[in-house]
Amino acid sequence: MSKITDKELEKQGWTKRFSVEEVRVAEYKTNYEELGFEVLILPTAEVETDITCDQCIHEGSCTLVTIFTRPK
Repeated sequence: MSKITDKELEKQGWTKRFSVEEVRVAEYKTNYEELGFEVLILPTAEVETDITCDQCIHEGSCTLVTIFTRPK
């Protein structure tokens, strides 16, 4: 399965916000939804970015998710 890229998501109207530990994502999702955004949450290891991430992604132990938003 190929990774989706930041550029592909941008073409769909998504804005990359940040990556965060999965256990904290619910509060950020709620906050963005209250501000009127759609929220897309993807495992960071499944998103191809221009930024080199830590070794954990390559080892398969990454617990980060990346938050993307777009206006509703």
